Amino acid sequence: MEHYIPPYCPPCELYWQALLAEGPVSYSASEKQWEWVESPTIRLEVWEEASELERHHTPIELVIDDFNRGGLIAHWKDIECFVPASHLVAYPFPADPDAREACFVEYLNKTLRLCLIEVEPARNRILLSERQVAECEMAEPEWPEWLCIGNTCEGTITSVRPFGAFVDIGPIEGMIHISEISWGRVRRSQDFVTPGDKVKTKILNIDLKHQRVGLSLKRLKPNPWATVESYLKPGDVVTGSIAGVERFGVFVELMSGIEGLLHISELREASCAEDLHAIYAPGETITVRIVDITPTEHRIALTLASTTKPYATT
Repeated sequence: MEHYIPPYCPPCELYWQALLAEGPVSYSASEKQWEWVESPTIRLEVWEEASELERHHTPIELVIDDFNRGGLIAHWKDIECFVPASHLVAYPFPADPDAREACFVEYLNKTLRLCLIEVEPARNRILLSERQVAECEMAEPEWPEWLCIGNTCEGTITSVRPFGAFVDIGPIEGMIHISEISWGRVRRSQDFVTPGDKVKTKILNIDLKHQRVGLSLKRLKPNPWATVESYLKPGDVVTGSIAGVERFGVFVELMSGIEGLLHISELREASCAEDLHAIYAPGETITVRIVDITPTEHRIALTLASTTKPYATT
């Protein structure tokens, strides 16, 4: 009597999702068994970069270094990436476990061109596809006519980092470098912008190939350094507020966007950085005398108003 053998039916996506839900397991070639692998902590900037690659359909090349029952495993910047068997060009794979493993072994140490289809920071993983690479490469975005250097655009602050702020301007996310936030000295980006803020910016540069747009907040306002010599000159005694205390001296805001430096050598009562922080505090009012102005370098040298030290007369 012959036994009935049902026809082969390839596993559906729900099957692979169920395997993925088991967690980060991988096959140990030396131990010949499956083992649990703890994933490393990944920095937020890396996840943001991965999300950008997914959003803009940018293919990447990765070396396959492992596999599990459901597909192949590779690593991108310490993140374990998974390629379900159903997303391989060579799919379908045999149902027999030993035969499937033999197929997966053939992929080890090979470089595959893949595109990101899911980025999941909460689960510390990225899903990739080999089948969708051609589709991703054909997905050329259409850029609006207003996306040109020199134009202004409106957007929403999406995140604030130590080096600047990211802005969603519609078809792409741009970045305002910390040096382009204000004409005045910017010590912390978050002192000027916060996520959710609506801002108007000027487009400084565009790199559509790498999906990058440089933006500026300060260039929509007049540069105060261009006319500073109309308001201030060496020898003037002015009252300002302390904008910051550094180990080498005190920065004093003389007018909006204009700061001068009161070097530690000009402060007799302070001989070290500890003395400066003990004597001066941001926000305090101070009267100073202007020693020299160099507008092209955005520098103003100051001394205390009570001193009689000679100043430049250029």
